[in-house]
Amino acid sequence: MMYQAPTLSRRQFLISGAALGGGLIVALSAPRPSHASSDHRSDTNPNANGFRASAYVEIVSDGRVILTVGKSEMGQGTLTGIAQLIADELGCDWETIEVVQANSAPAFGFPFNGFMITGGSSGLRSEWTRMRSMGAAARMMLEQAAADRWNIDAATLSVNDGIVSAPDGRRATFADLAADASELPVPENPLLKSADKRSVIGRSVRRLDTIQKITGRAVFGIDVRVPDMVTAVVISPPQLMAAVRSYHADRALQRPEVHDVVAISTGVAIVADHYWAAHSARDDVDIDWEPGPFAGMGMDDLREGYRKSLDRSGIIAETAGDFATFSNGRSITREFEQPYLAHACMEPMNFTVSVGNGFAEVWGPTQAQSLVQNTVGEIAGIDPKNVTVHTTFLGGGFGRRSAQDFVAAATEIALAIGRPVQLVYSREDDMRAGRYRSFNLTRATGILDDTGDLAALDIKVAKPSVSKWSRLPFLIRDDGVDEQAVEGLVNLPYDIPNIRIEWVDHDPGLPVHFWRAVGSSHNPFVVESLIDDLADAAGQDPIVFRRRLLRNQPRHLAVLDRLATEAGWSKPVEANVGRGVALVASFESIVGEVAEVRIVEGELRVDKVTCVVDCGVAINPGQVEAQMHSSIVFGLSAFLRGEITITDGEVEQSNFHDYEPLRLPEMPEIDVSIMEGADEPGGVGEPGLPPLLPAVANAVFDLTGERITRLPFGS
Repeated sequence: MMYQAPTLSRRQFLISGAALGGGLIVALSAPRPSHASSDHRSDTNPNANGFRASAYVEIVSDGRVILTVGKSEMGQGTLTGIAQLIADELGCDWETIEVVQANSAPAFGFPFNGFMITGGSSGLRSEWTRMRSMGAAARMMLEQAAADRWNIDAATLSVNDGIVSAPDGRRATFADLAADASELPVPENPLLKSADKRSVIGRSVRRLDTIQKITGRAVFGIDVRVPDMVTAVVISPPQLMAAVRSYHADRALQRPEVHDVVAISTGVAIVADHYWAAHSARDDVDIDWEPGPFAGMGMDDLREGYRKSLDRSGIIAETAGDFATFSNGRSITREFEQPYLAHACMEPMNFTVSVGNGFAEVWGPTQAQSLVQNTVGEIAGIDPKNVTVHTTFLGGGFGRRSAQDFVAAATEIALAIGRPVQLVYSREDDMRAGRYRSFNLTRATGILDDTGDLAALDIKVAKPSVSKWSRLPFLIRDDGVDEQAVEGLVNLPYDIPNIRIEWVDHDPGLPVHFWRAVGSSHNPFVVESLIDDLADAAGQDPIVFRRRLLRNQPRHLAVLDRLATEAGWSKPVEANVGRGVALVASFESIVGEVAEVRIVEGELRVDKVTCVVDCGVAINPGQVEAQMHSSIVFGLSAFLRGEITITDGEVEQSNFHDYEPLRLPEMPEIDVSIMEGADEPGGVGEPGLPPLLPAVANAVFDLTGERITRLPFGS
């Protein structure tokens, strides 16, 4: 039986859900002192005379400013971004900052319930107010310490580059003031800087994790070593979700470096001194497998099930207007099919677990520390509070590392052998482990009125509930609609008087999970492709058509207009070049993209992608641009070749030779423009992906007149 993480109640998740969606508290909530991870620190040196303003901010007597961050760093720049929020208000010298990844602790989770998770492009936007407040509180304490020393009003002081200055020229460094400041109370309502006073927020600063990574000092999950640790691999069933009937491991156990071979809920684990010893013994274990639930099933069977599901009633997620009056209007109906997709993180899944005496200590790359605590606690029969999670760097996340399959397997093995174990998936293990971006089939109809305006939109999507599979019920609305299933379909910015969005919960049983941009990774492909079709049917330019639909959305309209300018939309392109546009709002940001494509020797070539993003406050513009590049490459890989297929219940793909990412020679030119937006940040880790797929598809339509409705391209 495949293990699933414990279900958490809707009440437990309500506040976390708000934070993932952009809502947040204002109050300071992190205690001092902290029980964060520490291998640095003044709290291990009683003579250090340091100053810990909160769980997040510490100033050491040698002048270092140590910031402890509870969000996971998977390449998206969260550690640096959160440091910028704190540092801007604190007024420290950027060169003195060190960032430490926090251990699991309520202080580092969402403020109302302490739940630790990184996802939904929420790492910075969920901490916008709290982290600035942490920095401001520490600054005010340092100012007050200086004011008390000099017997002057703290309001007359200024702070810059780690120095507190008085009007008469007196100066004191943070290190000088740390001991005195540590004796002061933490301000309850610290005063935040106005936007015009910010010096670090909005500046492209160096990433704080870069030096560690380029010098090889960064510790990823796969680098973890703990005393008495052994390494394990798991032989998973060839057919998805099949079970072990029996196994024989005599030959494997004769290998001197192999310690044990044990059955767990998802297969058979080989435990050895190191990875290669365990991996090499796989062929020495004979396993008799029960047939899995997908035995004999292939893609045609799966597609047929999805097609039938579109003919049954689902749940209405959004509705307005009256469709009966448009039965004779000009309409376009299409069905869009999008495949299962793997995450294909560069660092395969791994986790290290030690369990004993009612406690557990675990190390690894995770996006969901609190889910890890619950998973280990349930399997080991201990209180989740007694599970300490040490988060390492993540070699890519994309949602995959919030799943719990590898955590659960490592815990089962550790319990079975009674010593610390590091479980490592091979690339093939991970590729065939399930938990994919779900296959989905969508039927969409758009209706034009007599003036060429979009009068009605009717969309019905069939896909499983990723929120059920991920055991996150807060993402399921009270009416039963999975918000992730209809993300990118409901609450469209376009002025459409008649709209109906319907979701059919069709679940063939294949494990699915969050994939970069989740519902917005596939639903905008449908909407923006159909909008392009309707513009063509109305005889209108695609941008002109969208402008009319956005007449009541000034922010979206501004992005579209800037995009048209940056892409040179008014200028004709070469005869052999197609050009397409798409505009998508997701994760509190708006991104528009124009793709230029051509066909070269029968192969699609994307020459250029012009991207305009309004993400509110661009905390680190350089990192915003990098994430737009990252999302575009990720999306283009999926568009061109991304596909997981099933034959006789087995996943056909196994590694990068048959699940191929974009290669360097295929990389398009990418031009990113960042617009000034509202005085709060939107997400940037995912919003660059949703418009990429329809922009490229629309460019192909412009070039060939053929509408792409099935991905990947050419399938």
